[in-house]
Amino acid sequence: MMPDIRAVTLDLWQTLIIDRRELGRERMKHRIQGAMEALEDAGELFTEEQVTDAYRACYRTCHAIREKERDVSFAEQVEIFVRAIDEGLPERIGQEAFARIESSYADSFYESPAPLADGVPDMLAKLKEQGYRLGLISNTGMTPGRVFRAYLESLGIIGYFDQLTFSDEILLSKPSLAIFLHTLKSLGYPAHQAVHVGDHLRLDIRGGQRAGMRTVWVQGFDKEKTDILADATIQRIAELPEALDSLAS
Repeated sequence: MMPDIRAVTLDLWQTLIIDRRELGRERMKHRIQGAMEALEDAGELFTEEQVTDAYRACYRTCHAIREKERDVSFAEQVEIFVRAIDEGLPERIGQEAFARIESSYADSFYESPAPLADGVPDMLAKLKEQGYRLGLISNTGMTPGRVFRAYLESLGIIGYFDQLTFSDEILLSKPSLAIFLHTLKSLGYPAHQAVHVGDHLRLDIRGGQRAGMRTVWVQGFDKEKTDILADATIQRIAELPEALDSLAS
């Protein structure tokens, strides 16, 4: 007989919020434009092509770090971006200009936010009514955890979570075993009494399984060919309460 499920951890991107390529492109433009304006005011002139190339180089560098199941702080990520424009640039422009670049880099999410998936508030409310402790485990990418906290608060759903784990804050990224164990410890339950839910088969499903958790895959976004199988599969996150009931029975 399976032990009772006491805790549920959820992915953020493409699970609770749904991003689109055009939104990502808009955020990229905002970051590049914000950096160019801050640099110009600091007396540093660079072409849009130079700053765009640096932005893409920063993405590649950070992606390579996350592939090793680590992460960098948000300030470190912005420094990687600025140094990719010119190695000595952070020292030349000073703290005020760097802070402006960091702010526009982070706040670009508000310019083009990824909306909630259908049914998320009702789903979270139902899980809390059923007594689950809830955690969020997110690889933050190019947006810091502090922005996601503010965004979830503005949507009125942050109060449903007992633990929020963001990769840029603990310097670990999924599918790291440690990021799941960190979250479970905060929730107060062992892996065999927990379920992880997400859209990405390698990061979420394999990651949760490595930690000893049962898993629910939100199908539709991850097109990678793989032999990874979740314990349950749903088409929409709103179906999660019923999927948990089936796992517990």
